[in-house]
Amino acid sequence: MKLIKTIITLSLVAILTSCSESVPEKVTSSYTSESYDWKKWDCYEFSSSGKYLFTIGYIPEINAEGYYEGKLFLKDTTSPIETAYRLSGVQHEWEWEKYQIRIDSNGTGRYWDFSNADEGEMVDSSELYECTSSDLEKFDMFMESIW
Repeated sequence: MKLIKTIITLSLVAILTSCSESVPEKVTSSYTSESYDWKKWDCYEFSSSGKYLFTIGYIPEINAEGYYEGKLFLKDTTSPIETAYRLSGVQHEWEWEKYQIRIDSNGTGRYWDFSNADEGEMVDSSELYECTSSDLEKFDMFMESIW
């Protein structure tokens, strides 16, 4: 039984660490052209399948008027979408063009598309995600649900 648990555990570690394998550990600032460590979240479908969708984060050293330089890497891409990040209360928010992603303190992520909205118009979020700031946290939760 112990051997089976070990094999399952190692398999799950390999799967979870490969989810965001195209996402770099360091990102290059579009402002300074230097490489930085960044704080990031991996986001998955909010369902039982839990498929990896994207990684989003920000560079703590690049701050302009309360906004930080943010990056969004969609699944299977190597080039980021440039975003503006800010912490609003306990929610993490990224904005770019007419879009927004917000991650609550419990890891629930939401996506808004304002491209067809009038100035100041409220819209409902159209997608829901489960986000974690570490693959290890997701792995721990998954293992707890099994054992």
